[in-house]
Amino acid sequence: MHLVVSVPPKVALSEFIGLVKGNSSHFVNHVIMPGFYFAWQAEYGVQSFSEKDLPAVVNYVKHQKEHHLQGEIWEKLEQVD
Repeated sequence: MHLVVSVPPKVALSEFIGLVKGNSSHFVNHVIMPGFYFAWQAEYGVQSFSEKDLPAVVNYVKHQKEHHLQGEIWEKLEQVD
């Protein structure tokens, strides 16, 4: 899952990610698929980029499924150690 968001500097990224994960898990488990247990993995990654790169990043995320099906990745966004 990739998200492109702007998080205000006053908001801690860990707090923001915690809210996204918690609220989306609750929504899936209680609204979309009651009785199903969905949970996020514990880890997450964050990348920052300049405003001039925004269109390319949004385009990549919009076509993420196709990139992965074709085995293509943008290493800057998909770094895994």
